[in-house]
Amino acid sequence: MARIEEPKPPLSPKAQELYDRLTSTRGRIDGMYRTLLNHPDLLEHIGELGTFFRFGGSKLPGRLRELAILRLARRMGAAYEWVKHEGCARDEGLAPEIIEALRAGGDLGVCPPLEWGVLKAVDLVLERRSLPIDLQDRLAREIGLESVIELVALCGFYQMIAGVIFAFDVPLPPG
Repeated sequence: MARIEEPKPPLSPKAQELYDRLTSTRGRIDGMYRTLLNHPDLLEHIGELGTFFRFGGSKLPGRLRELAILRLARRMGAAYEWVKHEGCARDEGLAPEIIEALRAGGDLGVCPPLEWGVLKAVDLVLERRSLPIDLQDRLAREIGLESVIELVALCGFYQMIAGVIFAFDVPLPPG
């Protein structure tokens, strides 16, 4: 196992400041963020981007963000990300039948056109392929170009998180 131990108290001043800042926004941190407390400078940047996507500044609607994260989690086999975001997806208003279809790897014909377009964009990013101009234009008309750009960046961000989780055997959250 490649698991990195979470840092033990007392934390360095920078790690403690980051811990306090992240928990004030998220309520608590575990898993990948606690592992990254071993590298506070890197955690600072990753935490800021994660906070942007989830808690402030992002233009991408929450239900579409969570749809993208669940699709990424399912396609990458990232159980940790699924567990952390399934409830968020419900809270953001993503239809339960879409969540279940994603979880089961089943027919996604239940998706409205906008959600279907987001899923297609996520798949293309995972395959390292260009978004067809008609898909890009349609998404830009419906959610705005900045949201389309954020969607692509979000995909890269959660692929990076999955890499950290897999590489260091970050355990699933309790429960």
